[in-house]
Amino acid sequence: MIATLETTTTFASELGIVGLTLRNWRDESDYAKMLRVLYADRHSQGMEESATLEQFRAQLETMPSMNVATDAFLLERAGEVIAYKTVRRVPEVDGVIRYAHHGFVLPEWKGRGIGRAMIRHSENVLREMASQDPADAPKFFQTFVQSVQTALIHLLEQEDYAPTRYFYEMLRPNLENIPEYELPRGIEIRPARPEQYHAIWDSMLEAFKEHWGEEDHTEQDYQNWLKRPHFDPTLWHIAWDGDRVVSMVINQIDATDNAQYNRQRGFTEEIATLKEYRGRGIAQALIARGLKQFAERGMTEAALGVDADNATGALRLYEKLGYQPIKTFIAYRKEF
Repeated sequence: MIATLETTTTFASELGIVGLTLRNWRDESDYAKMLRVLYADRHSQGMEESATLEQFRAQLETMPSMNVATDAFLLERAGEVIAYKTVRRVPEVDGVIRYAHHGFVLPEWKGRGIGRAMIRHSENVLREMASQDPADAPKFFQTFVQSVQTALIHLLEQEDYAPTRYFYEMLRPNLENIPEYELPRGIEIRPARPEQYHAIWDSMLEAFKEHWGEEDHTEQDYQNWLKRPHFDPTLWHIAWDGDRVVSMVINQIDATDNAQYNRQRGFTEEIATLKEYRGRGIAQALIARGLKQFAERGMTEAALGVDADNATGALRLYEKLGYQPIKTFIAYRKEF
């Protein structure tokens, strides 16, 4: 949906702010304008942000189920971008369709009703998308917040959103005393080769398909996965049973983030094990090997993200391995 003159006029009249213009993303010069808003918004709330311009561009351009040209909107006044938002229509593997939106506003422009207007405009755009979807498909609006974003949480609840799922960022504050775990008989780790990347991707999707909110991915999503920032197969730990990928830990190191926050942190990412191979200690062996590799690369700590209600017992496993919750994120949903 293109931002129309009518939409722009509505924004200006409802908010009582003269000169507002809402428009679609135009060209690559908009990335820097959006990143400035993102940094200011997140840092003003005590949240971290360290993406470079190139990383920010790559994140948006490789985001599943999103076309930046049609799904990113910028709010301007007197030629300055003061806010932006993105929308996504996301089919989930269980048949639910998630209509996601996220917005960011310069701190000096908060408290003027812009956030509320952006949420409502996002819902209108997403309703238009939903009009092309099956009427009987379960549908939700969704956005993510960090627990420290109390003003945004209050706004969402006023707009009839409710907390639906909780997630933690967990930190292992040191890379000392890493336990030793043996792999089960017949399971082995091999370096990931380019011709195996698709098999690894397919196994990851198979392992994640029962997870809450798991997206129904496409071949284009795989191609985008190969292009994402911090893609480094030398950090991967892939377990094989013969010629079958059965478990994996896709680690990464964000040098930009480490430099900005004066730390040496590795990220334990995309921990996945096929259902019939769970409970055999494979994942914990891969994680432990990854932690040791982080230490060899000069890291001093490791972090990961987890669904607090993960049915596979992931939270307990990570606590056993020395990770501790440090941040809480919340998925807010609203039924159509």
